[in-house]
Amino acid sequence: MEKRYDVIGIENLIMDFAVRINRLPKTDGFAYIRDYCWQSGGNASSAIVALARLGARCGMVGTTGSDAFGSFCREDMQRHGVDTSHIRQVPGSTTFCICLAEEETQGRSILGKPGDVGRLSDEEIDEGYIAKARAIHFGLPYTPASDAAIRFARKHNILVSLDAGGPVPNAEDLAAKADILIMSESFYGALFQNASYEENCASLLAKGPQVVIVTLGKNGCAGADANGTFRLESFAGCGFEIVDSTGAGDVFHGGFLYAWLHRCGRAPYHYTIKDCARFASAVSYINCMSLGGRTGIPDLAMVDTFLQKKTVDFNLLAERREFYKNAMFRQGAPAGPRTPDQASKTL
Repeated sequence: MEKRYDVIGIENLIMDFAVRINRLPKTDGFAYIRDYCWQSGGNASSAIVALARLGARCGMVGTTGSDAFGSFCREDMQRHGVDTSHIRQVPGSTTFCICLAEEETQGRSILGKPGDVGRLSDEEIDEGYIAKARAIHFGLPYTPASDAAIRFARKHNILVSLDAGGPVPNAEDLAAKADILIMSESFYGALFQNASYEENCASLLAKGPQVVIVTLGKNGCAGADANGTFRLESFAGCGFEIVDSTGAGDVFHGGFLYAWLHRCGRAPYHYTIKDCARFASAVSYINCMSLGGRTGIPDLAMVDTFLQKKTVDFNLLAERREFYKNAMFRQGAPAGPRTPDQASKTL
């Protein structure tokens, strides 16, 4: 079957209200709001948006609520050129998160109100749609929908990418389900009790994955594939201000998948796994220079320029920053399912 999509993501959509504050207030205390913005979020969803902004052809399978947040989330995927024909809006509320970015520590805190639309079910996974992708991408929690998507992916020889973002009791079983496994430190900690990152990542290759990476925040990342191991420092020393780390891991996944599918071993780039991780780190680092998990996601030219010159043209992000500032109050956003050929990439 023709591979119409590079990657299809699987996840219910959520709504984020990102707020930059000077510090977290103590009980009965006070803090200043420096900035704020509205945007859609989610682990797999933001990875898919990153892929689309880099030029990949992407689709999304998921459910969102019938409220204004749900409509915004669906339309936000469309604005970035993602096919939303398999995103359902059902009666109920959309999960809503307040994401706090703290200036003093460069840390983040999240307040979440779960929606009531329920988890994706296996019946919502369309085999014919999945079969059109080169890869699928999903995160945690693992659901029956994840199981169905993996089953169809295996049947049609499609790569399975897992965002292993948190500690789970069945971490070893989940790790074995992925071809591309990118772990947070907390998921890594559920598997290993020491910091031998490269060696431990390599040991997981025997369980099934082709690629294993652990992301380490300011300390970079480490990983392994069949060609060997690597350790990579972050771009923290480049001197740009980190505004918000929300979505840093999500867009790292999107950046890695783009590089793996389009540049790994391919002329004229001939990227290795380490090159793909470096590319992904650049995508993540640039995104952290803006408030919110999606505002600063770069396009391909921005990433390549940064990798070559260590410069970022913030003028290219100005329109998107302004859009998300009052996005929930704007009229005339596109509505309804559209294919990538029909999608507007105005952001």
